Amino acid sequence: MADITTSGPATRLVKPYRPPRAAAAHEWLRADPSFAHLGEQTRTLAALQDAVRRCLPGMPLTVVAFQGGRLVVGAAHAAVAAKMRQVEPSLIAALTRSGWVVESVRFKSHWQAPETGPARTLKPAPGASAIACVTALSEQVQHTQLRDALRRLAQRHGG
Repeated sequence: MADITTSGPATRLVKPYRPPRAAAAHEWLRADPSFAHLGEQTRTLAALQDAVRRCLPGMPLTVVAFQGGRLVVGAAHAAVAAKMRQVEPSLIAALTRSGWVVESVRFKSHWQAPETGPARTLKPAPGASAIACVTALSEQVQHTQLRDALRRLAQRHGG
């Protein structure tokens, strides 16, 4: 229902704000004929992603492209890509059994930025009494390497 507001001599009709309806990406792609091919490609890649996950569970892989029987799969890093190249024939066979026509697979390694955690805080330096204890301990230790390490620790922290 619209609200009626008055502003001076004129009265105007104000419609309440309604946000646009959120539509799924595939609905939006289907609505425009020029994007119909893109919508089909996204559905294909999503289905292939599910098939690869079923064939190789737990592997950090992302289906990047599929065209003409050639599948391109992104790996989280080079070590994963190298391992996947070893199991390429098994993956092709498993995808073929699932109904996909895959002639070759190319594993592409790409770097992903590590997730940043909370900022690292430095521990406070040991107090003078702690350094004195380390120095006293270094005088009592018989083991040469341990004694030298304790002395270096005390010297590094002002002992």
